[in-house]
Amino acid sequence: MKSRLLTLLVILLTSSLFAQQGDVVLCEGFFNPWLEEGWDAKGDDWVVWYISNTTYAGGKAREMQMYPDFNFHGTTRLVTPIVELGKYDFINFQFNHCLEAAQGNLDVQIGIGISQDGENWESIWEDTVHSSIAQSQYMLTFDMEEWPTKEPQFCLYFTGNGAYVNSWYVDNVIIFASKKNKYGGFDDSDENGFVAARSHILSLKGPSAGSVTKFSTIRKSRSRYARVVEGRQKKWWQFWK
Repeated sequence: MKSRLLTLLVILLTSSLFAQQGDVVLCEGFFNPWLEEGWDAKGDDWVVWYISNTTYAGGKAREMQMYPDFNFHGTTRLVTPIVELGKYDFINFQFNHCLEAAQGNLDVQIGIGISQDGENWESIWEDTVHSSIAQSQYMLTFDMEEWPTKEPQFCLYFTGNGAYVNSWYVDNVIIFASKKNKYGGFDDSDENGFVAARSHILSLKGPSAGSVTKFSTIRKSRSRYARVVEGRQKKWWQFWK
């Protein structure tokens, strides 16, 4: 129990380096070998979600792993509990992940969706992926003004052909929430509330480890963020200067 609390504290302290201040309304590190109450994995029988005793996403041991069958082609979701957001105006949605591509022409989507009932989903952010994604921490900001509910469920989803993906690892899912007037002005959002200027990717492994890529420097195409970085990357200690 003490070990779990210590690990949770480390996650939150690390996250505070990159998150704007806000209340933590959801925090899950998948410490146990079972899903906590309210969490669910939805898809068809060709996809297996389970808690793996690994660290590919860059967190502590145990993380969610999506393992698609060769025959899978569709959408599968890792679903959160209902999140109470009634008094807030925007959120920062943070997660660690790593996607292992197999050989072949990879053309899949990963994204975040919201739902009022846990069955009907609306995508609020999506990324088209053409190759493996190394250990990364994503921090995505959303303005909730146009959202249909302040008590949503969220999902991290994968859409595409399982034949070209070995696994997708997800860990340390944290949602920070706050009010706009706490930080003054607010940047423009897209039609789904995504605020690219306040969102970024922190690389956790490889030659670019420690560098931060802002989503406002990633070329947008058809409301999706192609993985073509046009701006200069920064180290994490330069990001808030």
